[in-house]
Amino acid sequence: MGLDYRVKCCPDGLVTDRRRRIKVLDCTIRDGGICNNWHFDHPFVNKVFTALHTSNVDYMEVGYLTSEGEFDRDKVGPWRFCSPDDLYKAVEPGKIKLSAMLDCHRADESVIPDRQDSVLDVIRIATYAKDMDRAMRLLDRALEAGYETFINVMAVSTLTPEEVDAFLERLAGSGVHNVAIVDSFGSLFPYHVRYLVHKYMNALGEDIKVGVHFHNNQQQAFANSIVAIDEGVDFVDATIHGMGRGAGNCPLELLLFYLDNPRYDVRPILDLVDDFASLRDELRWGYHLPYAITGYYNIHPRMGIERMQREDRYECLEMYESLTNRLPERVRRVG
Repeated sequence: MGLDYRVKCCPDGLVTDRRRRIKVLDCTIRDGGICNNWHFDHPFVNKVFTALHTSNVDYMEVGYLTSEGEFDRDKVGPWRFCSPDDLYKAVEPGKIKLSAMLDCHRADESVIPDRQDSVLDVIRIATYAKDMDRAMRLLDRALEAGYETFINVMAVSTLTPEEVDAFLERLAGSGVHNVAIVDSFGSLFPYHVRYLVHKYMNALGEDIKVGVHFHNNQQQAFANSIVAIDEGVDFVDATIHGMGRGAGNCPLELLLFYLDNPRYDVRPILDLVDDFASLRDELRWGYHLPYAITGYYNIHPRMGIERMQREDRYECLEMYESLTNRLPERVRRVG
């Protein structure tokens, strides 16, 4: 056994070849758009598209398909709706698989065009477990229209094992192509991920691919992605420079470093980082302690987002103690 070509103190062969079969889905414009209400101009989205295509990333999620009336079009950018005109100005069909997401409580079947009439290749449906009936109707329409289909059941960390079993049982017979484990609140640690990967894979069977979408509230998005890859998932979500709601997501550039797959070229992504570093200074996504606290307590990051918008103090101790006081006394941490 030779030496690892990068880290000379270790032998080669410590990493499984499973990382070489991973497919990568970049959702920078879609998830990152939550930071700025999707106000990316067309040249910027085309610049991201070109970098992803040149890097040979497998999927680009451009934004959302949304029903009219759900958002004021004067207050959100074009990627909350992804009209055909906007898509054709920013992306090119056939160079990379293009995806759009539907929030099942903000979209109905009418927003899904026939595949032959769209530049999109993939429809991804985001739902909560309680809304599975509606998600299934959207899925049936997307399948009928000819798309590759993904489903993200959000906030899985808030569900009981029995509730997870229930939605997985429905998805197993649904015809969906891909299902993601979604850590909406950035609450999972690697030992949770190992358990969930095997639960999803066992329930869904060999014909449905399993992927992951992690948020970085506790600095775990990249670590959790590594564990998921080692446990056998098929695809991983990531964003350039980790851009995404609140604490953001697994950074695409780190993921490509780890995959170490000659099929991917990280250089076009690195060439964009200066642009995203400027955005990060302005929009303040990424790890910050208020997000870590919401992640630890497994709640929506809105309390952290509110504190990050303050100009003076985060008051993290007050935030931590107020959340601790909501816990049953037997699990409170005593200083």
